[in-house]
Amino acid sequence: MKKFLLLTFLIALLACFSCRSNKYEDLPPALAELCRKIDKTPKNSDLYQQRAEYYYRNHKIDKALADILQAIKLDDSNSSYYVTLADIYLSKTETDLVEEKLKKAISIDNNNEAYLKLAELYLYQFMYTECDEILETAIRLKHHNPKAFLTKAYLLKEKGDTTGWLRMMQLVIDQDPREVIAFSALAFFFQEKLDPLAISYYRNALAIKPNDKILNYNLGKLYQDLGELELAKEQYQYLLAIDPYSYPAYNNLGYIAFYFEDNFEEAIRYYSKAIELDSSYFQAWCNRGLAYEYMDDYQNARADYLRCLKINPHYENAINALNNLDANKK
Repeated sequence: MKKFLLLTFLIALLACFSCRSNKYEDLPPALAELCRKIDKTPKNSDLYQQRAEYYYRNHKIDKALADILQAIKLDDSNSSYYVTLADIYLSKTETDLVEEKLKKAISIDNNNEAYLKLAELYLYQFMYTECDEILETAIRLKHHNPKAFLTKAYLLKEKGDTTGWLRMMQLVIDQDPREVIAFSALAFFFQEKLDPLAISYYRNALAIKPNDKILNYNLGKLYQDLGELELAKEQYQYLLAIDPYSYPAYNNLGYIAFYFEDNFEEAIRYYSKAIELDSSYFQAWCNRGLAYEYMDDYQNARADYLRCLKINPHYENAINALNNLDANKK
């Protein structure tokens, strides 16, 4: 009888442990691991912050808020907890609380991340004087501070100081040669001026993020606008290798084939691929119509112009092309 009772007890105990171990089996592995650690050490405030950040990244804001408040309850002297809390409040658009919690983090130990986020908050609220003061304080406390200089660069741009913006962006790169945001911004700035200097900035940015779709497309378009057609084609083909659904790249390859190489059949093939990927891409319909027209296929040309205008009735290129086509046929 005693053996039977002992066996029953052991079975119940094993069932209990099994229940605990399977408690989080339906959760994502990373979250399940955090939950198990918290069960083992419920007084560990860092674990609550880690789980709060997990919930925050996965848009479970209420759960994130509950966890970070628990972390602060266990340890109210950790400035990083207040930065996390500020992020959560920002996602709830409670900007007054964001400012309050970032100032709390700063008061604890001059948390640099709190300075930067507070400066960004002031920048987005057009509080330029306050933004500048916060940045100056952050830079004074930590001179090697590329993120602070990056925000200062955007502050200068907002205030219309293009020269200051350029100088500050270069300082960001000097302090952090892997700050892709600075390289990208400078590349786009010079691209708008059709300045070949943009090429080197794009190449530096792509050395850091080689598969960035926007950077690859922009560099291809820059080569195209500068007349470097072979380089443009290579860049678009590289983009299509990493993103086969880039219909603008197909459209631009069609443009090069049509306008610069008089290869109307290849142009139609590229335009057709762009249309296949996005049937609402009205520019490609118009472009293909023009290629058909140059091949004396007026029926398909007219059909493409009409399809373009069905999508965008005010597209002047298609309106003019259709009018010219009808006039020439008469």
